[in-house]
Amino acid sequence: MSSPKGADVDLDADFVYDYEKLRLGGLIFAGVIVFLSIILLAGNKIRNCGKSKPRRGDEEDY
Repeated sequence: MSSPKGADVDLDADFVYDYEKLRLGGLIFAGVIVFLSIILLAGNKIRNCGKSKPRRGDEEDY
């Protein structure tokens, strides 16, 4: 039995890595993490856009 790419596969081995699926899964995982981190970082700025934080001096005006 030969693999479609012509690479030799040891059939007696306990486990054989599928490097293409491993690489694709890693890239997808990294992309999702990057996307979520951008949303997390940008989301706080978007949510607080136009709002000013109260100053400590404003509390003494009561």
